[in-house]
Amino acid sequence: MYAFFWDMPKGGDIHHHLSLSFRPEEVYEVVPHFSVRMGLSNCAGDEGPPLRYRMVSPATLSALPACVHADYKKLSDLNGEEKAAWISALTIDKGYEGRNEFFEVIVNRLTEVARDTAAMRELLARMLKRYAREKVLYVETQYNAPTQEAADLLRKRLAEQDLASLPISVRFQSVAIRFRPDAEEMVERLYDFNHRNRDLWVGLNMAGREDNTKGNALRFLQTFRKMRRKYSGIHLSIHGGEVDAPGPEVRNTLLLGAERIGHGTNLISDPDAMLLMRNGRNLVEVNLVSNRLLEYFTDLREHPFPEYLRFGIPVCLNTDDSGVWDSNLTDEYMLASKLYNLTWAEIMQIGRNSLQYSFAEPALKQQLLDRFEAAVKAFETRYATGDWKSTLATVRPEVSRHAERAILH
Repeated sequence: MYAFFWDMPKGGDIHHHLSLSFRPEEVYEVVPHFSVRMGLSNCAGDEGPPLRYRMVSPATLSALPACVHADYKKLSDLNGEEKAAWISALTIDKGYEGRNEFFEVIVNRLTEVARDTAAMRELLARMLKRYAREKVLYVETQYNAPTQEAADLLRKRLAEQDLASLPISVRFQSVAIRFRPDAEEMVERLYDFNHRNRDLWVGLNMAGREDNTKGNALRFLQTFRKMRRKYSGIHLSIHGGEVDAPGPEVRNTLLLGAERIGHGTNLISDPDAMLLMRNGRNLVEVNLVSNRLLEYFTDLREHPFPEYLRFGIPVCLNTDDSGVWDSNLTDEYMLASKLYNLTWAEIMQIGRNSLQYSFAEPALKQQLLDRFEAAVKAFETRYATGDWKSTLATVRPEVSRHAERAILH
């Protein structure tokens, strides 16, 4: 079954945080010169709070107090046991880890890598090649280029032969961290950046813990209205309703102008918003593995995804932060099929939605939809024989560690 879903055309992954979607092994290959904090010495002048397994660039390490340097070790110098511990430290792989471990610890361990634009270009390249092997046609990922020069270098890297020849397309969303004190100013800066880089940056997002009420959607209502007076055609996909308690988060996020809702797990608690979403203009980006590992649902059988799907609210499946989960898009389809008894028509509609509701420019979107339909037809033809087992036997899926831990047993 896993091989079948690995081989299946999947459309796109459109709820995707770039800096949290790399495998630790890919990070190891790209930044072996970075150092990892392996110890926690009591050192005057140490930056606080000290964080074990935090990665830093050579420049950052040199600026730290000398008495801290002994706590750090180059990635390339880690022994087998140390490397395994470091990989585990970047992954939600233990039952007691959850939301706080992710937001407050793992994200901070990866911050320096995310700030290194050269590293991000090469990590993106490895990730896109992995997605292409998984039969994903499109990735729409959240990433802020820190400067126009960084955006131009990324554009140049995507044009190189090894990436330009891949059967996959990538576009970007800018993302503001919603609970920061300067979040409104950040939204305004990102609108301007997107306007100047519309060929690659196709949307704007807001992310960050929604249980931090400083980031509530209505705080930004006047900011988004101001931006719409200045700019046209900037698409919005905004995290909304990724909280435990019932509430109006999704409705308030729609009021900001969001065309897509990230997560939307508590949408089910708001009957008016449910009816509003049913009109088909807005899509919910569902992330099953993420919602379980971050403890929004300890039992995914209680997830509202099948209700949204069968009530008539457009949905698609996404990975969110696949590097930290050590998962892939195959895992999402496998879980959904096992848990909710999806029909083939529903599975295909989910894939189609991920392209139809993407922010890809119209010509690319139509091309992707045409390729998806052709790939589905070819896939159905290959498996619609009495000897489908022989076809399946030729598939070599790259089974994720998450699937090995939580799906296949």
